Amino acid sequence: MSALPLEIKAIVAAALVLSVGRAFLGVPARNAHDRLARTLVGLSICLYVLAGEALLDGQDGMAGAFVVCGVEALCLAAWVARRRGDDDGWDDDGGGGGGDDPDTDPPTPIDWDAFDHARDGWRPREPVA
Repeated sequence: MSALPLEIKAIVAAALVLSVGRAFLGVPARNAHDRLARTLVGLSICLYVLAGEALLDGQDGMAGAFVVCGVEALCLAAWVARRRGDDDGWDDDGGGGGGDDPDTDPPTPIDWDAFDHARDGWRPREPVA
């Protein structure tokens, strides 16, 4: 049985729930920081490994502290990785990296009438002998 009183456990649980809610449903960070997010994910993995080692050594309180810090690191990673303006906060451009180029214009819709008009002028290709 843990030495922490029930009130402290409830406060920690509420803080975790609020942190997860803020990370995924709250306002995103001012700028997305992919490198910081990857670093925080690596930190959380290290904290989870330390929590497992603490459990194997019989240090339940220390393991719990490592897990809480790992969850907080993952929440912070999710928060700093989000982009403003996305509906869900995730970068769904299909990868590729390179960032956004502010000098390029956004793609315009396809003019299907002009395409159909141009296609009417096409002729089949004749085989070359």
